[in-house]
Amino acid sequence: MAKAISYFGLVLIIFHAVGIGIFLYLNAAPNLSYLTILGSAVMVLIAEENRKKSAIVFGIVFIVGYLIELIGVQTGYLFGQYIYQDAMGPLVFGTPVIIGATWYATVAGAANVSRFVKAPILAQSILAGCLAVLMDMLIEQVAVSYGLWQWAGGEIPIYNYVCWFIFGSIFAFIYLKLTPNKNKVAFHLFWIWIAFFSILTLFK
Repeated sequence: MAKAISYFGLVLIIFHAVGIGIFLYLNAAPNLSYLTILGSAVMVLIAEENRKKSAIVFGIVFIVGYLIELIGVQTGYLFGQYIYQDAMGPLVFGTPVIIGATWYATVAGAANVSRFVKAPILAQSILAGCLAVLMDMLIEQVAVSYGLWQWAGGEIPIYNYVCWFIFGSIFAFIYLKLTPNKNKVAFHLFWIWIAFFSILTLFK
């Protein structure tokens, strides 16, 4: 298994490089997004040293991440007024189930980047929250352009990023507390996603 995991970074690079080409030249690309998200999250989880504790973290972030998005979609009290499209995979009460995996992959990546800063876990968690907001800013540009979700009035509210920072920091604290070992796959995924969404934003 360890040998297979050592290739996950390369697999993710190839996977997303192909994805860029599909997004830019094939109209079917948005409908494959949830598969990319799921595959990335699963590889991050498998790469964790303590999979038992990591599975608990995954479950917490996945479920709570889905629930806060559900509240956001149904009430507008979190993130703002927005709706998801079918391209994000199966919807339950208007919210894609896969969104929990998006939270997990984003937070795990941001948390592992923040680990390179020698600071208490609370400070690392806050930094991870900021990095998660940076990621969301890039994702928003691509998601709206390709119709993955839509904002009321076509404007992304600042409140969305405030919520991302708060929940991203909380999730990162849980992740860092329960999974103390560095995850190279998660670290690499963060920068792969930064490059992926930056390129799509630039050439959309």
